[in-house]
Amino acid sequence: MGWQIAYSRLPHDFSGLPFKMKKLTQLIKITPQVSGGGLRLQLHNHFGDEPLVFDRLEVSDNEKMQGAKMITRGGQTRIVIASHGTAQTDTLPFQVTAGQPLYFRMCATCNQSYVDFSCVYDETFYNAINSNSTTATPRLPHNWQARKGWFCISCLEVWTAEKMPIIELTGDSLAETGMIETGLIKQLLGQGVVVNTGISGNRLLHDAPQDGPLYQTFGQDLLKRVTQPVYSFPHPVIALIGSNDLVLPLIDTQSTHELITPSQYVAGVNQLKRILDERQCQLILTTIPPFSPRVDEEQAGVLLDAQQRRLSINEKLRKFAWVVDLDPLLLDDKGGLKEAFDFGDHLHLNEAGGMTVARAILQKTRQLDDWPKNQN
Repeated sequence: MGWQIAYSRLPHDFSGLPFKMKKLTQLIKITPQVSGGGLRLQLHNHFGDEPLVFDRLEVSDNEKMQGAKMITRGGQTRIVIASHGTAQTDTLPFQVTAGQPLYFRMCATCNQSYVDFSCVYDETFYNAINSNSTTATPRLPHNWQARKGWFCISCLEVWTAEKMPIIELTGDSLAETGMIETGLIKQLLGQGVVVNTGISGNRLLHDAPQDGPLYQTFGQDLLKRVTQPVYSFPHPVIALIGSNDLVLPLIDTQSTHELITPSQYVAGVNQLKRILDERQCQLILTTIPPFSPRVDEEQAGVLLDAQQRRLSINEKLRKFAWVVDLDPLLLDDKGGLKEAFDFGDHLHLNEAGGMTVARAILQKTRQLDDWPKNQN
């Protein structure tokens, strides 16, 4: 018996866009990927300059929170997460079943700013909502095109005899939105645990721009992030990255001076592979997916140039055995993303697109000796 990660998503730094609330109740649906007889949570306040105080934290097996059990820390129902720190809750005996959702309700009655933020679009396995009331349980939304966000809960561990390998999904919003993550979990449930460290707006070669608070949430470049790993043990890593290296210069003034060349990008990919090899982490990288976002007429030439750079980069990436080529699956005859897989912005994937990419990734992973094999 021992502790096994059953869910983990990396909270992002929203200190440039803090959520300032006098009261907070948040309801988070988390579907564990491992079964067991006890649970504990990791709570995250890494980016906050002040301690966070939650008056109560409860878990239930139903959305209405009937029969909810109190989660404590140090035997106390009041939980404090130190600034720039994390907090681990006490062990709660609780039956956890892989694939069956758990619901966590967190309430705070004091005026606080929340900056450690996680979000998802695909609600299959995770969902969340928050309100400024502490007297009612908010109802979870059901709109796959809307962002669902929550604060502080970064990891669920389960006390179990099962020992599951960890598979990290990282990169940009293609990872963070949950479409590909859902496809991977559906096919790997019972064989491995998919954890997510994707950051919307993230790039391979450049840190977040600093000329706007939203851009500041895009995080350090992926090459820096993999040298500061969330999971220090060897494990496979799936990376989707590169779209923002090409697209961000279309919309951000600072980034117009950071448009990368195909040679620079491939050199960065080689560096990424070396870093992960040194950590004994197998890498599966995808080619940069097609994109055709709406732009002003005067930017049409810049978009065309970015699309041509994408094609040149992908031509070089196809030579690596550990790269999944997405163009045969996603590219339409006009150079953009196929309508059947389009989230609606001609840049991100919908559920069908996420499942298609997940299948292609797992087909590639079957060629690796130490990867969990899908028996279905």
